[in-house]
Amino acid sequence: MDPFSMVAAEEEQDHAGADLAEGVGSLDDGTFRDFIVALLLAQGGLFAASLGLMLWHFRGQGLLGGGLLAAGAVALVVTAVIVVRYERA
Repeated sequence: MDPFSMVAAEEEQDHAGADLAEGVGSLDDGTFRDFIVALLLAQGGLFAASLGLMLWHFRGQGLLGGGLLAAGAVALVVTAVIVVRYERA
């Protein structure tokens, strides 16, 4: 193992953070907002859909599980709509 390779990797990480900050700063507000909304909807949708499915199947809580499953599915569909709208623009 070369100890100097770790020093080079740390220097690259410092530049990567600056490049990321510069790239995010150059986005317009609408694109950045759509990205954050799509990110949160996808994470929440996957969580709600999987939790709802597990509640429904394993615990027999059809009403709560079905509601979470439906809410998660709606969130994932909205995420897909945002992504498709962005790709067409």
